[in-house]
Amino acid sequence: PLLLFFMFVVILFTFLSSIPALTATLRCVSDRQRSFALGIQWIVVRTLGGIPGPIAFGSMIDKSCLLWQDQCGEQGSCYVYQNSAMS
Repeated sequence: PLLLFFMFVVILFTFLSSIPALTATLRCVSDRQRSFALGIQWIVVRTLGGIPGPIAFGSMIDKSCLLWQDQCGEQGSCYVYQNSAMS
């Protein structure tokens, strides 16, 4: 339940901030450079949102592992996950 609430808050603030950011970009940039500015803004948003997300979710999944594969003294794949920790 806590994860769902957190995800709801993140999604809510993401959508609440997208239109003001678009409006601010269009008002601050000259007419000739608006498409370029929107392209740069889109690249920055996608880069900042696309890189940390998989790392955070991968870390959360790794922390819910109960039994790791041990092969030649190195940690391998996870055999058993704690389902309650993943939900």
